[in-house]
Amino acid sequence: MNARPEIKEKLIEQKMLRWCRIAKWYPIDRRCPPTKARRNYWRLCKSHSHIMRRLGLSELSVYE
Repeated sequence: MNARPEIKEKLIEQKMLRWCRIAKWYPIDRRCPPTKARRNYWRLCKSHSHIMRRLGLSELSVYE
C-alpha cells in the first residue's frame, strides 16, 4: 500500500474493524463468510499488533 504512514495506519484500522464486525455479525456483508473474515482479521492482527492493541482489540475479539 502506497500511502503516508498516518493515512496507512487509519486504513489498516478501518480494515481491522471491518473484518472484526463481519466475523461477529454475519448479516453486515453476506458475500463474505465469517470464517474468511476471521482469517483476514487474524492476518492483520499478526502483522499490525500495535494497531490492534491501540484499538483495544485482541485475537479473540471476533468471538466476543
